[in-house]
Amino acid sequence: YMKKLLLTALIFAVATIGYAKKTSSTYVAYETECLGVALDGSQTLVAWGGGKTRLDAKEQAMKTALNDVIFKGIRSGNDLCDTKPLVFAPNAREKYEDFFNRFFSEDGDYKKFVTDDEGGRRLNRTKELSKLQKKFGIVVTVYRPQLKEYLKSNGIIK
Repeated sequence: YMKKLLLTALIFAVATIGYAKKTSSTYVAYETECLGVALDGSQTLVAWGGGKTRLDAKEQAMKTALNDVIFKGIRSGNDLCDTKPLVFAPNAREKYEDFFNRFFSEDGDYKKFVTDDEGGRRLNRTKELSKLQKKFGIVVTVYRPQLKEYLKSNGIIK
């Protein structure tokens, strides 16, 4: 009886550990991370975008990087990047909704402040979400000083 009880407990423990490993490893934080800062203040980042292909994901990743620099700050990766967001005002995204909707639109001004840096640095960071959707880590450069001036000139920050 004791051997059966011990064997059952051992099987249960192994199954529980295996399940915990499986569920915890499937969670991935898609956090924008800093790779470095140039002398002009521009930040090289890895941002995540979704799509069927890397090309589909690129635009989303560039918007994600800008959104994080503007509203969240960059807290992951190299600590050279400024961890403070450009916009500190609570609910600024909602308060200036029209401005940011135009800014992030397909032909919006966001493209002036971010470039795809994949030419020189192609990362092999891909997470398959389904057969039709993947997440890609894309290297981008955000021109933070110019973006800050743009936000000031449009009355978003002081």
